[in-house]
Amino acid sequence: MRIFILSILLVIGFPEVATAADELTCSGKPRSEYASSGLSGSNSFDPPPGSGATQIHVGFHLTSLSDIDVIRSRFRFEGYAEFAWCDPRQAFDASTEGREERVFFGDTARDSDGDLWIPDLELANSIGAVSNTAGRIEVGADGSVRFSGFFNSVVAARFDLRHFPFDQQSFAIAMESFTFNRDVVQILPMENMVGYAEDLYLPEWKVKSLTASTEETGQVRDRVPFSRVIFNVNVEREAGYYLVKLSVPLTLIVMLSWSVFWMGKESLGGRMRISSTAFLTIVAYQFAISGSLPKVAYLTLMDKVMIAAFILIALSALENMVAVTMTERNPAGARKLDRRSRWIFPITYVTMIAAVVLVGGQAR
Repeated sequence: MRIFILSILLVIGFPEVATAADELTCSGKPRSEYASSGLSGSNSFDPPPGSGATQIHVGFHLTSLSDIDVIRSRFRFEGYAEFAWCDPRQAFDASTEGREERVFFGDTARDSDGDLWIPDLELANSIGAVSNTAGRIEVGADGSVRFSGFFNSVVAARFDLRHFPFDQQSFAIAMESFTFNRDVVQILPMENMVGYAEDLYLPEWKVKSLTASTEETGQVRDRVPFSRVIFNVNVEREAGYYLVKLSVPLTLIVMLSWSVFWMGKESLGGRMRISSTAFLTIVAYQFAISGSLPKVAYLTLMDKVMIAAFILIALSALENMVAVTMTERNPAGARKLDRRSRWIFPITYVTMIAAVVLVGGQAR
């Protein structure tokens, strides 16, 4: 039987076995295949060989979030990013070099960029210079490449302020290749390397989560779409400041305008002074709020609360004129109107505010 098997092997040939000098690369093929085809060694211009697009796995850890500018629609962030891909041309004999990977730090890592193919990823929504620090490049013996480092930048943001000051925002950090479209590069998130620092603190915002997604986006420079990975920083506004500084004083001002219902035979001028003072005070509060928000075409939740206050104060002024006019001809009717207004106006105000909050909450 042994002689029979050996004779068959002599006819059909012995199977190829990857030896220590011909180990498999990250692509699953032996290193000799790239050497025989002339693809081994450095080539910083052409993407790694293969039948499909090179997969770039991206991890991101948010370490800082600051300068959230609602008016200018931007924010600043700092984070740690890691990019990993397979380039079998970079494979080497670990036994010959006496190490499993080549590691480059700092300036050495930047200099080594010229000897490596880089997917040329950039921040798609950046509106400022991107600063990189503590760069590190690791090249494994099988040709796997891993680039990591800290970077920060100012990026554009889209704010939806319909529920202000109880709004939630999603700040996008988008990455894509500037040079290679989806047929050459496919960008994917590292699910186990997407997160944010636990001690991340913002005075007005609370970070709820950091999620990752992918999409394909068209570019003017190429007919073929580009692959893009988006890291969404989901935050929620801390509304305590606006409740204490604006909502509570606003409610007290509206309640102050109801004091005219207890003034009885006071002249129209005296009652109107209180209503007009309350009206002007709310106008001043509206200017204070609008200074911290962009000029949007829709109404925010706080705008609707302000409008409700305006309507109640305007109606109280109208009640003043009716009550004073009735005092001369029907004093009992005027007193009855004031007594009813003492509970009609508060109920109406509470109902309007509840409707604004409930409708706004359901639309979120």
